[in-house]
Amino acid sequence: MRVAVIGLPFFGQRVAEALVGAGIAARFLPSPVVEPRRFPRVLAELLRADVVYAIGSRAARGAPADLLVRLRKRLVLHWVGSDVLWARRDAAAGRLSSRVVERAVHWADAPWLVEELGALGIAAEEHPLPLPIAWGEPVPLPETFRVLVYLPVHPGEAYDVEGTLAVIRALPHVPFLIVGGFVPPVPLPNVEALGFVRTMADVYHRSSVLLRLTRHDGISHSVIEALSFGRYAVWTYRLPGVVRVATPAEAAAAIARLRIEAVGPNELGLRTAARYRADVVISEAAERLRRLAG
Repeated sequence: MRVAVIGLPFFGQRVAEALVGAGIAARFLPSPVVEPRRFPRVLAELLRADVVYAIGSRAARGAPADLLVRLRKRLVLHWVGSDVLWARRDAAAGRLSSRVVERAVHWADAPWLVEELGALGIAAEEHPLPLPIAWGEPVPLPETFRVLVYLPVHPGEAYDVEGTLAVIRALPHVPFLIVGGFVPPVPLPNVEALGFVRTMADVYHRSSVLLRLTRHDGISHSVIEALSFGRYAVWTYRLPGVVRVATPAEAAAAIARLRIEAVGPNELGLRTAARYRADVVISEAAERLRRLAG
């Protein structure tokens, strides 16, 4: 069985590698828009594939997914976050392809994305992305309560940077660790900016809570990673073992409570993280793809 993986390179390349490890002949194909000279070869591989697996792709008329459905290819669209926002825009503008909506197989990596897609008339099933997430082993919480934040050097619009900084300022006696390269524009005495960190285990060992405030998200791998270390998470979305918050004020209040109440590893979070173990999600996806290919 041949599977052609297209879409977001950050996910697509790793998913293809994971599927190969599960015994599937999968290959990530770069976008012809990015590499026009490879268009003939990419098209030939798409036509030969038994299943085309698109991650983070558009479902608009005239988009690659629409063209593949016209060619009667077995197509899986795996929705992961920002692509759902594009689908909303396409639906509002009347550009959403009814062919893709009706003929493609739709997976979403989070339950709220299933709901958002349902509002657009897209029936999706919840399935995690089949790729390995950085994994830890639960260790006791540190003696000093600290909150970990991930923000890249140049945060995209999905990150609520101002809300995150508001939480930090509201808790001046709580130490915060920031990884990812972001540095607050105005120095904050309770922030330790660690820059880009390749091995996160030591950082999680120093932390009790992960704070993630976003405007829109799929399943956050940093949240799952934190849960796997037995850490607590304060996030904009609800998962078992995660404290869901809607505003910076709620986030600050949740962290203040956890500072008092969190005395041992997050047991419910550990059970949630187990759902996303690589051996589980990769084998499940491989079996579903085999069934689709017939």
